[in-house]
Amino acid sequence: MSDLPQLRMRHSVLQVPEARTLPDGFQLRVATHSDAAVVADIINTCFEMNWTEADANKEFFDNPMVPVTFVIERDGTIVATASYQLIPEPDPAAGWLHYVGVLPQARGYALGEIVSHRVIAEAIARRRTSVYLTTDDPRLPAIRTYLRLGFEPDMWHDSHADRWAAVMKSINAPI
Repeated sequence: MSDLPQLRMRHSVLQVPEARTLPDGFQLRVATHSDAAVVADIINTCFEMNWTEADANKEFFDNPMVPVTFVIERDGTIVATASYQLIPEPDPAAGWLHYVGVLPQARGYALGEIVSHRVIAEAIARRRTSVYLTTDDPRLPAIRTYLRLGFEPDMWHDSHADRWAAVMKSINAPI
């Protein structure tokens, strides 16, 4: 499927779910340049990439289209991240949920949901009308999380109806 475009989901910020409480021992905060190396490591682990600190700085911290990146720490160690991104297509009034990643040792605490919710809250604070994200067909746990948060499949490509049907069948969700 590598020649096909990623799946896309859309969230109407009018339907904001209640935020989960951050588990004890975890802290959510805005990331800074000094976090770039660790954020790159999370991206490498979660997305099988080979980013450097410079790549993370370019993609997140020096990119005017990414006004803010959030991280979640446990005992001073960053274990999760997500960014708020601006992309003018398909809707210049929308924000984007960008690169949600949680390290394997921190999974099971709903950190992906919590940091994603924070990006939705950022979109609301910036008066965005909706939030989009892109994802890949095999990322079933992430898709389950996005559905819980109120995201819905966005059928913008001819391949999406069949692909979304297969994804939803795999996770036992109606389409």
